[in-house]
Amino acid sequence: FRSKSGTMLPPTLVSVLVAFLAATLGTLVLNNKFRQKLKTIVNAVKSRRQLDELAATSTRNYDNLPQVSAIFIHPIKSLRAVSLSETKFDEHGLKADRRLMIVRPIPRSASSYFVGKNKATHRFFTQRQSPSLATIEASEPVEITASGGDGEKKLIIKLSSSLLPQDEHVMINVHPEFTRQLPIRYQAGLWSDTVEVADLGDEVAEFVAKVTSRDDESYKDVRVVVILKSTVREVNERYCPDAARVGMLANLPQGGLTDGFPVSRRFFIYRFVCVAFFV
Repeated sequence: FRSKSGTMLPPTLVSVLVAFLAATLGTLVLNNKFRQKLKTIVNAVKSRRQLDELAATSTRNYDNLPQVSAIFIHPIKSLRAVSLSETKFDEHGLKADRRLMIVRPIPRSASSYFVGKNKATHRFFTQRQSPSLATIEASEPVEITASGGDGEKKLIIKLSSSLLPQDEHVMINVHPEFTRQLPIRYQAGLWSDTVEVADLGDEVAEFVAKVTSRDDESYKDVRVVVILKSTVREVNERYCPDAARVGMLANLPQGGLTDGFPVSRRFFIYRFVCVAFFV
């Protein structure tokens, strides 16, 4: 570096100038992100307030309100739906809705063994590939307490299929305390996302494979996996209304293993009010 007079600047001074420029640029970037985040929070607060006002107004005229005619969840993605009379919401949307899915391993080339840990090792598998999955019924999860001194709690889903003998079924434990200890983990590709999931074991995989292999023999390699409670999969920001953001910091909702956008409590109110006023 040279000064305006043409003399060389000392190396120490050059280092100071470079550090100053880097710090200034970093501050500008952080300030821009901070301003954007602050704008998002303000917009979310305004939208929620407007939504609450519209919701309060809409309840005065019950004749114009849309009605919920049925509630369905899919305990395992792409299997038969389960009809419910009532349900609750959690951080991933409707409780117990699509927390499990079926995957197949992605063929790996020699070079893929050197790719980072976020590279998908498996890919989600649905009725698009295997229509026979529509014959498998996964029950609503039921919590039970195991007999014995430890009193271990289990969350059981029962799988059965009309293509298999009536007495052939399988029970799987999906209690969060159990699934977080499952040793086999995959990076599963779900559309453009990659999420960490845990393998639920050979018994349930073999049961599903008996059905999927009727469509194609190569489908015997299916695995059944569960999303971990610690896994973060935010919805696409482009499709998230400000009013559907969650928390004081207006974070994006979690998507679970849904295709795109879960039915969250806030988003449900948003759609409900929009239908009541604008349709």
